[in-house]
Amino acid sequence: MKHLIFTATIILAMLFANFASAAQISQAYYRGDKDLIYPVVTTENKKVSKKINAEIFKEVDRYVKSMERQAKENGHKIAGLGINFETPCNEEGGILSVVLTEYIFIEMAAHPSTFKRTFNFNSDSGAKLSVDSLSEIARVENGESAYSPRNVSRKLRDYAEKNNLFLFDKNIELKKVPDDFYFDENLHVHFIFQQYEVAPYAVGIIDLDADAE
Repeated sequence: MKHLIFTATIILAMLFANFASAAQISQAYYRGDKDLIYPVVTTENKKVSKKINAEIFKEVDRYVKSMERQAKENGHKIAGLGINFETPCNEEGGILSVVLTEYIFIEMAAHPSTFKRTFNFNSDSGAKLSVDSLSEIARVENGESAYSPRNVSRKLRDYAEKNNLFLFDKNIELKKVPDDFYFDENLHVHFIFQQYEVAPYAVGIIDLDADAE
């Protein structure tokens, strides 16, 4: 409990100056030939809403065009393409985290491919929070940031052992933490490891709670 209070206090003090109500999340369809649903964010400030939505739509557009380009280059057809989304954190006057789960199935492929893309915003200003910003709010753990590559590597190894997950390297030491991360409703930071990034396809996407006890 002390850790949660400390983390929340530092986040609110250092990153957020104003206190607006939680953003409203609705959905819309991709404006193209793909019938995809993506999130639309509405805050009390229209400029902020536009800024946030532009970032989300840019990723949706990038994803669709990238998948179409890869399929064309490899002479394959797309059998299925989709996006699901969730907002694990939408705090009063604070952090808005949006997670897009993107999936594609290519004809004749052995299995579909899935990716998770994350967005973290200051919902008062619309500023996008990068993984580098975590250094401003991280507590010290083992003499360095709790979100340092060394500490995240240790937590990943422990998580894999606890859940009987096979890693390509059971002694893995990350050179950098993943760019895809999000905050949950308890303000825990989660790092996303994509399919094949550190483990076989069968393990799936690994969602690592870096603040779990």
